[in-house]
Amino acid sequence: MTKNKLSIAQVIGGGYNKFWNNKNFYRVVKGSRGSKKSRTTALNFIYRLMKYEWSNLLVVRRFSNTNKQSTYTDLKWATNQLGVAHLFKFNESLPEITYKPTGQKILFRGLDDPLKITSITVDVGIL
Repeated sequence: MTKNKLSIAQVIGGGYNKFWNNKNFYRVVKGSRGSKKSRTTALNFIYRLMKYEWSNLLVVRRFSNTNKQSTYTDLKWATNQLGVAHLFKFNESLPEITYKPTGQKILFRGLDDPLKITSITVDVGIL
């Protein structure tokens, strides 16, 4: 697999180096509406999913039916921006995104039924 260099500043603009290079387990991203918090986070999640072959991603919102119009769309956008959309399978009906080379998953759930989150398993890696 060839590696392409990508300038994050060119994709999302300046000011996100500290966020992008942060190694902390938790992150708090502050900013006003339109400050690219969601888009920057989506780019970072796709980048890290591809970098760490054992990882999977669970995206949780208060209500599951809001994922498709927000987080799912942002992550799909991020794959296009990074030029790697062809490496992902997008299932809009679930919604779910699969990284084809390894089988890693991005799953979307809501807190409207917290018991559904406790029993999630993945085929590859850990969640």
